[in-house]
Amino acid sequence: MQCDFATIDKETNYHCFMVEANHYRAPENRPLTTDERILLEWLIANGSPGAAKYAPQIPRVSVVSRCTCGCPTIDLAVDGTHIDGGSELVADFVGKSPEGIQVGVILHCRGGYISELEVYPIGELKGVFGLPCPDALVALGDAEP
Repeated sequence: MQCDFATIDKETNYHCFMVEANHYRAPENRPLTTDERILLEWLIANGSPGAAKYAPQIPRVSVVSRCTCGCPTIDLAVDGTHIDGGSELVADFVGKSPEGIQVGVILHCRGGYISELEVYPIGELKGVFGLPCPDALVALGDAEP
């Protein structure tokens, strides 16, 4: 994902990104898997102070596309509507995938709706890897270098 700019919100101390709308995505139309739902619930419960307001949307979230690079990033819709554009990062964590790959996990919300669960490798990696378990995550600011 290419960032046009990045800033830190002074009130929440969370990163805010404007992202390029054209991603490498494959359309999907399906409900969240159990692992995706568990991770989404955990990110909202443990994310920024404003993340809790998104919790009521979780039962209405579905997957509308996925990344084609091999990472488990998914684009989300609430009540069938997906919103692109600049995002509010309501959760930003790092950890390890089940394969032992160091990953970053970001929950993006746009226009007041949950819109993307981004899971990316830290460092160069080509290939497929899975979602990290919430137990394997720490807040980005608390991670050891």
